[in-house]
Amino acid sequence: MKKSLLLALSLLLFSHQAVAALGRAPSGPEIDWKAAGDESVDLLVKYLRIDTTNPPGNEDRAARFFASRLEKERLEKERLEKEGIEKEGIEYDIFETAPGRSVFYARLKGSGHKRPLILLNHTDVVPADKDFWSVDPFGGDIRGGYVYGRGAIDMKSLGVAEFMVMLLLKRAGVPLDRDVIFLATPDEEAGGRLGAGWFVRERPELIKDAEFLLNEGSGNSVVGNRALFYGVGTTEKTPCWIRLTARGTPGHGSVPRKESAPSRMLRALGRLEAYETELKATPSVARYFRSVAHLQSNSELARAYSDISAAVRDPGLRRVIMSRPSDLALLSNTIQPTVVNIGGKTNVIAPIATAEIDCRLLPGQSPQEFVAEVRRVIADPTITVETFLAFGATESPLETDLYRAIAESVREQDSSAYFVPTVLHGFTDSHFFRDLGVVCYGFSPFLVSPEDSRGVHGNDERISAEAMRNGTRLLYRVVHRLCGAQGLPDAVGGKKK
Repeated sequence: MKKSLLLALSLLLFSHQAVAALGRAPSGPEIDWKAAGDESVDLLVKYLRIDTTNPPGNEDRAARFFASRLEKERLEKERLEKEGIEKEGIEYDIFETAPGRSVFYARLKGSGHKRPLILLNHTDVVPADKDFWSVDPFGGDIRGGYVYGRGAIDMKSLGVAEFMVMLLLKRAGVPLDRDVIFLATPDEEAGGRLGAGWFVRERPELIKDAEFLLNEGSGNSVVGNRALFYGVGTTEKTPCWIRLTARGTPGHGSVPRKESAPSRMLRALGRLEAYETELKATPSVARYFRSVAHLQSNSELARAYSDISAAVRDPGLRRVIMSRPSDLALLSNTIQPTVVNIGGKTNVIAPIATAEIDCRLLPGQSPQEFVAEVRRVIADPTITVETFLAFGATESPLETDLYRAIAESVREQDSSAYFVPTVLHGFTDSHFFRDLGVVCYGFSPFLVSPEDSRGVHGNDERISAEAMRNGTRLLYRVVHRLCGAQGLPDAVGGKKK
């Protein structure tokens, strides 16, 4: 009787252990997060030293950089195989989109039970004027705990974090329900047509089965060392870049001509500068303001945000909003002249004057209708108005496994974390993939102060080494939770909470 009881208890204990084991995926070796953090910072330093300024880009250098790192992983795989240890490798390829410009594609295979996740990043950076930097923009210097360099935030840091996540999943032998696709593309800063756009058009078979995508396109509101909220970007404004061309009779500068090309262009730009586009709150923009209303210390601002559609019609609240450029940009189609060429010599009236206008449209706005509006404002039919970059707005839903993976992963390290669905003032390459039906989110795993955020496209761009370490670890949690078979194992660093 005792033997029967002991046997029953043993079977019961075994069954409980078996059920518990089903809730955890075998994790392989535990990750040394100190070493992983050091590696992520070291990779970022080396990556920042690769000049991929667009134009001209030369992003093939970045593709070869990632390929060289995977070749080191392959050599390690071969060494382990000689010792009788089987290890799944990471397949990769490089696709040239134009001379000196390439897409880097890598895929870590899963079981295929669920559709893949794409980790998207761009390899090009905007120009940096060394005369206005305190360090070499392409030196990858570390000073005072910060890593400096063009692309430190936009967006080589996230590219490195995504790459590290793929390496760590592979090294730890984590069973995956989804393939993890790492995609590093050129030309994003100029619209992505030679990068993500090319890849979606020319090699759609490599990503057509993807369900989710993580990319840049949002940020976190940071106060001190904590996040006021974490942003998840579901949509963004879209570009409608316009080129104006005026032509006229050239001549000597000493004899003014009111209908000269430069004069007509200056009048057109003056009209555009004075023009105020209509304020309107699209549903996604109104949702964003409503989500952050309670976080405002200014009661008037909190009231405006709680019902932004009504606020833009209220004279008092409207004045408050009009004084805040970032708010205004989310509530209107914007017009900003950025490149103007009306001549090359002081005493010569040029025969042609051109201007490029950076216009950003609210989600759902028609580029064709906006161009017609610009023509009406300019009121000069002799000036040619043409778009050289424009596409429609796209948006992703919130009720998804990826959103839940982000929320649950962040709350494991910050139980009070608050999430806000954001709308980006600018644009990213995500729209190419949303057009394929892929759910795309902008998400930053980094906590970056407002001061450091000003370095994006500015001078002395930097990210703290601590943010790089912690961000890599957080992104690993998100990807593991979404893609790992049967949930998040203890290897993430400590027991599951």
